[in-house]
Amino acid sequence: MSKKIFILGTSTDVGKSYISALIVKKMREFGLNTSYFKPVSSGNLIDDNGEIIPLDV
Repeated sequence: MSKKIFILGTSTDVGKSYISALIVKKMREFGLNTSYFKPVSSGNLIDDNGEIIPLDV
């Protein structure tokens, strides 16, 4: 049986990605088969070469 956990937040830079990574890490330490999926990434910069630099990596 598959179970899902959703991490939600109302702003950018509130720690959603960080907390999600910690949860996945801890679950894997307990031997659980877990994965992480981030469907949307918001906030970025464009460098001098026109390359997009994501802020929430």
